[in-house]
Amino acid sequence: MSTTDFSFGIEFLAPVILADPFRPERAEWPPAPSRVYAALIAATCEHRLGDAVLAAVRTLEGNAPAITASAASPYTPHQLAVPTSHAHGGMALMPEPEISPASPIVAYHWQVPETAVDGIAQAVRCLSHVGRGESLVLGHVYPPGTAPAPNWVPDKQGSLRLRVPTPGRFEVLERDYQRGRATVLVEPAIAYRKLGDGQETSVDHGPWGELIALKLERGGDIRSAALLANGLRRAVMSFLGDGAHPQIHGHECRDHVAWLALPNVGGLHSDGRVLGVGVLPPSHFDPEAGRQLRLALLQVLKQGVIPFRSGFAQVSLPTQPVATLRHSTWAQPSKRWASATPVVLEHKVGADASRAIAQAIQRSGYPRPVKVWANVVPSLLGAVHAAETASRKQNGLPRRHALVEFAEPIHGPLLAGGERYFGLGLFRPIARTTSDAEFAGGSRSLEAPELLE
Repeated sequence: MSTTDFSFGIEFLAPVILADPFRPERAEWPPAPSRVYAALIAATCEHRLGDAVLAAVRTLEGNAPAITASAASPYTPHQLAVPTSHAHGGMALMPEPEISPASPIVAYHWQVPETAVDGIAQAVRCLSHVGRGESLVLGHVYPPGTAPAPNWVPDKQGSLRLRVPTPGRFEVLERDYQRGRATVLVEPAIAYRKLGDGQETSVDHGPWGELIALKLERGGDIRSAALLANGLRRAVMSFLGDGAHPQIHGHECRDHVAWLALPNVGGLHSDGRVLGVGVLPPSHFDPEAGRQLRLALLQVLKQGVIPFRSGFAQVSLPTQPVATLRHSTWAQPSKRWASATPVVLEHKVGADASRAIAQAIQRSGYPRPVKVWANVVPSLLGAVHAAETASRKQNGLPRRHALVEFAEPIHGPLLAGGERYFGLGLFRPIARTTSDAEFAGGSRSLEAPELLE
């Protein structure tokens, strides 16, 4: 099937209020391609453009467009009181981030089948809003040769992560519409790079994609991190069964997902409670595996529990911004990292624990660190002694906490060691303001900020 370049513009006619679903207190700019795709689907259905137009719009699934967008300045976000979904009722304050772009027009440049051009163009001209109902827009199609040059392009070395419409996205939107509520936090994102940005320092982006996090309603003990992570895997596998993709079940496949417990560590008031569980897809994730994972997570959320020990733990989608559950908390580029949960080493190490940890990090797909400090005592507030952390397997392998430093910043999440696929060996980035003496001394006042700008 022959393809062609197809470019269209979206002009915002009112204040732009688009919350980043991964960081709801911040605005999303440029608008994610997946958000635009959902708006095109809505326009197609609302205007009853027919099955042919719907099929044309759906060809956008599985493709990441280039984007043209101006710089934007954020306003101080205000908050709205919204009803909660808890059985007892009540209200919650939710941020409503607003931005002011230098230009109200955003252009998207997609590669589409030639047979789909006319149908997508019809949907674009019927657009009325993108995202929230008050974000009013006009859509227009650029004639060939007249579209502005893109300044954002998909690139795994990029620093901006935007959601894109993956195969099967239409079915998810249809299901959300039928049940009357949206599922936004289980959709993957890819990295975008701004053209013309000079990069003074190279950043290694590591082997992982975007974290998908679920909230633990009652929290959990950090000592049971591996058991909670395994509970999420068991819940997902109970829905997928023998038909699960190898990148999900992990058997005879090295490039597979990791299951995480996400503890509150590294802050001034961190208590070590596990606030959520999550799944971390590999950076090269098969689209079919992604479709299976999203559908299974929807079923887990519908059921509302994951198995844990002899009972269950309640899970839900986060309804308010929580730093511990954000991808950026664990992924911001840094040269220095500290373990939140201990690294499980693969053999007895004696006095060579630092060397063994460096090797474990390198085997996990990262550059070899230039400095490693190993200890059974953690450096981050909230973390616990290495020996106190339960493992899925009682194999007697040594465990160590670590502080590591790389020659250049690396992009997380950083996972290392024998149990890295089940929540152990999870690291947090350390603030750039941390002094060499504080870092080398392993102070428990090390800063692991919500965001490293």
